[in-house]
Amino acid sequence: MLKEVTPSEALMERRSNAVANGVGVFNTATVQSAKGAIITDVEGRELIDFAGGIGVVNAGHCPEPVVAAIREQAGKYLHTSFNVVTYEPYIELCEKLAEILPHGEKTKAMLICTGAEAVENAIKIARQATRDIRDVLYLNKILLQILEF
Repeated sequence: MLKEVTPSEALMERRSNAVANGVGVFNTATVQSAKGAIITDVEGRELIDFAGGIGVVNAGHCPEPVVAAIREQAGKYLHTSFNVVTYEPYIELCEKLAEILPHGEKTKAMLICTGAEAVENAIKIARQATRDIRDVLYLNKILLQILEF
């Protein structure tokens, strides 16, 4: 007798065939929808989300104020590259960050997505601030030591 393939198994098979192996698999749960701390999988089973993705851990899945803010912003414009088009929410968040996390005489901030971006921009900022390549090389050495831990 042939075993019937569940929707979750079919989805995981598609993942295996289409997604590069570099993207790890923490578990084989699937998601059709989610609210608060509950994930509903593609078979309709409800699971408590003990792992939470980035952006979900603090507020849960689909909190109404966040969903409303996303809808409002999507009606204005979606992502525009800040180095091409300046927009106020970016500046406003940088101002708030500088206010609550002061560092030195004049604090500035930038918004980035990845650790690679952080390293790349830390090196650029150090080079611009000091005009000395030795400072950049020293920063790079420290970052490499951190990565080797």
